Amino acid sequence: MNPKRWPNLITATRMALTPAVLMVAVAGSKPWFVSLITATLLTDALDGYLARRLNARSDLGRKLDSAADYLTLTIGLAGIALLWPDIMRREMPWIVAALASFFAVIVVGFGRLGRAPCYHTWISKFGVVGCALSLIPLLSGGTAGPFHALTVLQVIGGVEELLIVLLVPWHTGEMPTLWHAWRLRRTGRPALPVGGAARR
Repeated sequence: MNPKRWPNLITATRMALTPAVLMVAVAGSKPWFVSLITATLLTDALDGYLARRLNARSDLGRKLDSAADYLTLTIGLAGIALLWPDIMRREMPWIVAALASFFAVIVVGFGRLGRAPCYHTWISKFGVVGCALSLIPLLSGGTAGPFHALTVLQVIGGVEELLIVLLVPWHTGEMPTLWHAWRLRRTGRPALPVGGAARR
């Protein structure tokens, strides 16, 4: 197999794992749920790394990755609600805040761009890893502090992506930060090594 296909294959594997994640949650298996949801989050970091390493960027890969992220988020929240209902109720204001910022970007993106923006900002990439780590103390009965910090970061990242949409509505592909978007708007030249190309 062509190595350039590996990132998309890993992303597809992440999507294929989500039914299993939901099944073990319905079955009431907390260890299996934590193991599988952690595996899905790790593949999110791995496919991006391989895409950059193998120079396997494409618009298809970027969209596939975003779709996998949406699916993982939905299944993950459903699983937590089934297995840890008390934690879900207690943390509901924080979860609603994170979801509002997440979906606001999609709604505004479709309204202004006719599509969901898939910028893969640095904040969003860090948030994936941070989310996985913050679930460890949260679901084990420890402190919710890391989860709250990641929620605040998610909201900040959502605001950043909304501002990017407003600054450069013609842009498609990665946009690491708001500064990169501002530079593109001001100079017409992206501050990216691959000219603002898609993630994979």
